[in-house]
Amino acid sequence: MTKALTFTRVTPADRGTLEELVRDYYAFDGHDYDPAEQGPALDLVCAGAANALAWLIHGGGEVAGYLILTSGFSVEYGGCDGFIDELHLVERFRGRGLGREVMDFAEQAAKQAGIRYLHLEVELHNKRARRLYDARGYADSERTLMSKRLAE
Repeated sequence: MTKALTFTRVTPADRGTLEELVRDYYAFDGHDYDPAEQGPALDLVCAGAANALAWLIHGGGEVAGYLILTSGFSVEYGGCDGFIDELHLVERFRGRGLGREVMDFAEQAAKQAGIRYLHLEVELHNKRARRLYDARGYADSERTLMSKRLAE
């Protein structure tokens, strides 16, 4: 099968493009984009933060989306674990089976980064993404993600 997508590591020059894509993703998923909150994180991603790997996804010469993998550590999961923190394809690239190709790339990149377990979150309303993740062997952890903001 011929690959329809290419992946290029995000650089500081991609900051504006990445923000546009993040805004599109947040609108699609029903989240608010707050430049004061997400902006500094995007700056770190584009600068090559050690715990974040990011790529722009291209298809047919156009920007098709983006992928951000983050890494952490978990005794429960045997060491280095990671999250598909954000994965987004713009509307015109959805529904064409490209999510499988993005997931192939994400899983391979995670393995190369030494990640033993890969986690992700999916919005309850995003049935298409849920089917993709289920088909790839991702399972509901039967836990609730709980979060608390520590930094001001």
